Amino acid sequence: MQTVMHSYTFRTYGLEEAFRSAKRFGWDGIELQPCHFDRAKIETELPAAVALGQSYGVPILCVDSGGDVISDDAKANEATVARVEKELEVCAANGIKLINGGVGALRGNSPEYGANGSVLATDVHYARATEAYRHLGGVAARLGITIVFEIHMFSLHDTIASTARLLEKIGLDNVKANPDPGNMFATSTAERNPAALEQLAGRIGYFHFKNCQALPNGNWNYSVKLADGHIDLYKWLEQLLKLGFEGPVCVEYCGAGDPHIAAEEDRQYMDKILGWITE
Repeated sequence: MQTVMHSYTFRTYGLEEAFRSAKRFGWDGIELQPCHFDRAKIETELPAAVALGQSYGVPILCVDSGGDVISDDAKANEATVARVEKELEVCAANGIKLINGGVGALRGNSPEYGANGSVLATDVHYARATEAYRHLGGVAARLGITIVFEIHMFSLHDTIASTARLLEKIGLDNVKANPDPGNMFATSTAERNPAALEQLAGRIGYFHFKNCQALPNGNWNYSVKLADGHIDLYKWLEQLLKLGFEGPVCVEYCGAGDPHIAAEEDRQYMDKILGWITE
């Protein structure tokens, strides 16, 4: 199992320091987030990023893409599809086979994550996302790319159940899920029991790990490392392996402070629990 460092962990540093740290702490690769490249310049910036990673012996194993394809503005949705299609082509040309995507956000009047996202969705939103990603998934399949939807607050795919519904409608083998227990932990409508992953059996293409601490008054603290507890990530990894998952997993630190500490300690934690589960 490859263990990937999310470049957002080093969002306050340049990309070279992200690669240098990934090499130093023994990560198998990185997920490249737009904090480290300009999507409008992907044709030049992605090859440069790939070359920089190669100089450190750290490949880019995933690139963030996606955008809003579920809005009421049909022309804007079409523009997003065209942009993502171009990004897929550039990624394929540079050896990237995994894209972490999304179909768009739904936001209401409440700041609480569970009051937004899929709870506001209608059949129309699912239909728009389905149409867009049947096309994009077909393009990706031709290019040898897998697209995953990160389970993320505010998104149409903010729960396991809504993600499973969307994947079923799209119906393509190379369009899969990217569960993230840290995002789900802060979303009241999302699942907290790892057994819920069974809804996505055979349809998980990637997996994000991050920790999250519940604070009073409905607030959330992401300045916590994996080993700090709060979320029992051992159980999530154990369930993931029970489902036969053999793909890459990614750790993303979203908190404050020195990211080097989190990058080192989170790598060690992942090695430990993987060893404990498989011994």
